[in-house]
Amino acid sequence: MRKHFLIWLHILMSFSFVSGQEQTMGLFLNDSKSFNGYTLFSALTFTRTYLLNNDGLLVNSWESDYVPGNSVYLLENGDLLRAADQGGNTTFIAGGDAGRVEKFDWEGNLIWEFEYSNDQYRAHHDIEPLPNGNVLILTWELKSRTEATAAGRDST
Repeated sequence: MRKHFLIWLHILMSFSFVSGQEQTMGLFLNDSKSFNGYTLFSALTFTRTYLLNNDGLLVNSWESDYVPGNSVYLLENGDLLRAADQGGNTTFIAGGDAGRVEKFDWEGNLIWEFEYSNDQYRAHHDIEPLPNGNVLILTWELKSRTEATAAGRDST
């Protein structure tokens, strides 16, 4: 009896292993509750951005020299636009810091980059691609208390 149990257990585990190899990464949900499309993400501490299909299979990935700045877009032409945290700015240190925007083609070549970071300003976590090709960038700007009050900040 024990021998039959071990044989069936081995067969069952073999099928589980084979089907488990199809999914490459991430949470796997492909039923009526899942969105019909792709998942694009950059994990917070990694420099690679991933595009997965609904089967959990890798469609494409892009490698950067920088960790993400928490915003990534797949453009209609297949290019990838992402905020990137270049580090090194000691004036603006908080969650969601970036300082850089990068654009990659489908093959992973860096085709455009823009750095917006010094001791007076820094790109924050979000960007927004516009239809005309421009990019809006959410930013921090250092202001003195007097400048902030003059601009409308409640100083009470």
